[in-house]
Amino acid sequence: MLSLVLAIHCHQPVGNFDHVFEMACNQSYQPILEILEENPLIRVGIHMSGSLLEWIEEHRPATLDLLGRLVERAQVELLSGGFFEPLLATIPVRDARGQVEMMNQYLESRFGYRPRGFWLTERIWDPGLPSVLADTGLCYTIVDDTHFYYAGLTPDAIYGPYVTEKEGKTLSLLATPMIMRYLIPFKPVEEVIGHLRHLEQAGKKVVVYGDDGEKFGLWPGTNEWVIQKGWLRSFFKAVAENADWLKTRTPGDVVDEMHPLGRIYLPQASYEEMTEWALPADRTEALEDMVKSLKEEGRWEEWRPFVRGGVWDNFLVKYDEANRMHKKMIFLSDALPRDSEGIEHLWRAQCNCAYWHGVFGGLYLGHLRRAVHQNLLRAQECLLREQGSHLDVQQADIDKDGEEEILVQTPVLSIGISPARGGGIFELGHVPLALNLGDVLTRRYEAYHRRVREIGREHKDGRHRAQSIHEIISAKDEGLEQVLVYDRYTRASFMDHFLPEGSSVEGYAANTYQELGDCVDGRYLVKEVSTEKDACVVALAREGQVGPTGVSIQKELRIGKQGEIQIQWKITCLNDPPVSCLFGSEWDLTLFSDRDSERFYLFNRTRRRDVWETGMEEDSTVFSLVNGPDGIITVFTFHRPVAVWFFPLMTVSMSEEGFERTYQGSSFLFVFPLVLAKGETSRFSCKMRIEQLESR
Repeated sequence: MLSLVLAIHCHQPVGNFDHVFEMACNQSYQPILEILEENPLIRVGIHMSGSLLEWIEEHRPATLDLLGRLVERAQVELLSGGFFEPLLATIPVRDARGQVEMMNQYLESRFGYRPRGFWLTERIWDPGLPSVLADTGLCYTIVDDTHFYYAGLTPDAIYGPYVTEKEGKTLSLLATPMIMRYLIPFKPVEEVIGHLRHLEQAGKKVVVYGDDGEKFGLWPGTNEWVIQKGWLRSFFKAVAENADWLKTRTPGDVVDEMHPLGRIYLPQASYEEMTEWALPADRTEALEDMVKSLKEEGRWEEWRPFVRGGVWDNFLVKYDEANRMHKKMIFLSDALPRDSEGIEHLWRAQCNCAYWHGVFGGLYLGHLRRAVHQNLLRAQECLLREQGSHLDVQQADIDKDGEEEILVQTPVLSIGISPARGGGIFELGHVPLALNLGDVLTRRYEAYHRRVREIGREHKDGRHRAQSIHEIISAKDEGLEQVLVYDRYTRASFMDHFLPEGSSVEGYAANTYQELGDCVDGRYLVKEVSTEKDACVVALAREGQVGPTGVSIQKELRIGKQGEIQIQWKITCLNDPPVSCLFGSEWDLTLFSDRDSERFYLFNRTRRRDVWETGMEEDSTVFSLVNGPDGIITVFTFHRPVAVWFFPLMTVSMSEEGFERTYQGSSFLFVFPLVLAKGETSRFSCKMRIEQLESR
């Protein structure tokens, strides 16, 4: 008799759109439960993340009632996990335990069920997890076969429970083979049953399938195949018809009733695709090529246990933006008392989806990053309020790169400054609305961009290849090759450029421009960090080069308590030859959409330009970013006219539906001519204020 363990994981991220939750429920989660109810002999494990449970509780409570009935008749075993779907191995231990207990308490309160197993988010395993989750009442989880291969097991040895431990605290582990994830629900029922029969005849006692519920109706094409054309009903019927040798069991039953196959210690690992995505782009390409060669040579199964990519934490190296969110989360977790009102905001900000990128949009989806920043800002606001603080300035290595950053917090603004990276502002948060206006994403090369170019070539000669979810080569948008522009440095505001006279906004946007200076991401010295009655002052300085000429740059931010920032520069030519160029101050900010008519730019209070445009406005003394839907306006007032260069930061990212063009923010360069002889100084200043629109 072969025991088939089905564990279905259902999740929608914090910050996802209501219509996506609705569509997921209609196309996937509700049909799965209804078909289960029709087939009482089928038993499964189900995990729903807390963010999904909250939405269903508010909008579709009947769905949870149906789930409750399935639990009552022991057809469904509920799995726990971190409530807001964090990566348990990448957040502080106190938060991991807190989130698991929150989920345990919810399941017990809503369904009268105390879980014993948990869904391991993205199957990201860390050897310390048994110790972390000790005393939570959880005794098992599901990982991939990949984890077991990395620990030295062969493919035949993964069909049954194992026990691992840390500091004497144990967990049982079940492995889900990759082949099961590619068979169910994509292959004909007969092929799946045939594979299961082969395992039974080979003497296997248990096989586990643990994967996303979205594959059963939400992924492209699966609703028609799995639900409408009846794959899931046919599969459950086929299982029942083969009851003489095949039976579904919950994962908890298997752990309880089967003797462990042995003790095992797993290394840090995740599923195979994740380890590829975590590598730098060129290393991902090299790994893909190596795997392809091994498969063509018929040697892949032999070498697979010894071929691995990176660990999830490498995403925090690959993407500075992810690391900054992650390290601010750590910073706030350290600072917040456990009874703070900000704890739940902190935990919501730990939802994993916006911190990495693979086949789904993840980090590239601005609305997911926005949700993380919103919750971090709300947690920060709670902290300041509970401390009774109105102005706070800290110098610390917040992002853990070996360099100190400066964090300024007022009742209106949260500003992060990196002196070692051009003195750039990497966070510009409006606290009352919990919006990080500095939430932009750098344009980077991704390994799959070579496939974007293949699409262009195939379209030209009329060839098309088939697509699969993990090897997508379709494009949702036209002309993606033209969007493949890559930045030289991580995007931030308050960065200093020196450009040749005659430079254009088009060249600047396409990153084909010449940079005369060495200041953009150069190291600035901190000259002053102080707090006055109604403002914080941060002064930075650098001696750098503009071509062959030495220059001194001093720049200062005076950050007011009410959301106004006074900004000034002092640039001095230190030697011959004279400086003759364009000076530009870079600001990278987001309006959260490039296609919303209520979001636009305003020059000199009268001339409107759209977010999707690339262009320039001369003789600007007032420049505004108007964000109508969020009820906020950001206004720059210059003490003398400047040219404002502007363009949208667009990326090509991969999603389950194909390659797509995505708005990641807007880049502005405030430009004026700079002509200085030896010893001469030029001064420039502007004022920035962030206000809520009066209509709001």
